[in-house]
This record gives sequence, C-alpha cells and structure tokens, in this order.
Amino acid sequence: MPDFVFPVAGMSWADFRERPELRGSDAGEPGRGGWHYQRSETHLHKGIDLKAPIGTPLLAVENGTAEFILAREGRSGGHRVRLTGASGAMYHYLHLGTDPAHPGDAFPAEFIDTGDRPVEVTAGTVIGYLGHTGGAVASGMSIPARAAHLHFQYHPQGGRDANPANLFDLIDTGLRIDGYVP
Repeated sequence: MPDFVFPVAGMSWADFRERPELRGSDAGEPGRGGWHYQRSETHLHKGIDLKAPIGTPLLAVENGTAEFILAREGRSGGHRVRLTGASGAMYHYLHLGTDPAHPGDAFPAEFIDTGDRPVEVTAGTVIGYLGHTGGAVASGMSIPARAAHLHFQYHPQGGRDANPANLFDLIDTGLRIDGYVP
C-alpha cells in the first residue's frame, strides 16, 4: 500500500485538477468550493470540495487515527471524520453520507460502535461515504439545492490549513512525501 492515497476511491487528482465544476474554483464560480474561496466577509472556505456520486467510498489518505463524528444541530459540516496522520498532519472529511450497504449507518460497519474512541486506520481504509449532510448546498441556483461532495481540509503538522491541491499533486506523482509542508 502506498504511503498516501487520494481520498476519493477509484479517482485521482487528475480527475479533478482542471475541472472546477467537479472541485470548485479557487477564484469564484463555478463551485464556490475552492480552497480559500471567500464565501462572506467572515467565512473563508478552508478546504476543497470534491464532487462525486453519493455513496462513493472515502479513503484514509495516510496511516493514522480516525475520529468519527456524527452531525449535530447547528453544525454545518454534517457527518465528519477527523484523521490525524502518522506524519502529524490533520485531515477533515465533511458532509459524509451513509454506508450504501447499511443506509442507516453514517460510517462503515466496523467503526459504528467506536463511540468517541479514535480508531487506528491504514492508508486506503474506507472511512466514510460521500454525501450531503450538514450545509452542503449547490450554488448558482435561486434556491440552493443539496450537492453531494466531500469537503476535504489539510492541516500540515495539525496547524493552519494548507491548499489540499498541493498535497494531491504529490500523491498523484507517487512520491514519498514524509514531512511535506506546502
């Protein structure tokens, strides 16, 4: 298994890189889902939105510890997973859906009974499914519509957010990225 994998199963960054309609633009429409897109005076989008079919498996990008967090009232991220990688980086997966094999379950069956206890995972482990929980909406419509996507954040060494596109470029090359900081 490689050290790092792309978070959307069956896809790579090459599927999204030049397609802002699938990942959001960093500079406005279409999408509003690009890294550091200024959504309002007080809201900076700290991740990249990756659009794919509902139920697409989402993968741990590296070995680490995953925390599975159910949606709560008033939280716009919906069901989410926080992955702390062996490298010290932190990754946030937001707006997750349910397990297609078990529609009532927000997370893969092996993680349902973990409660608030973090779980060790390896790169490539299915840790969730693409969905539209929380405040996931499509833009450019008179009435915002639900829009299935993964909101993915990358925080090197657990600190400030960094552009996930830089990490994805390196993952696509297959190079080792130990200690990578953009």
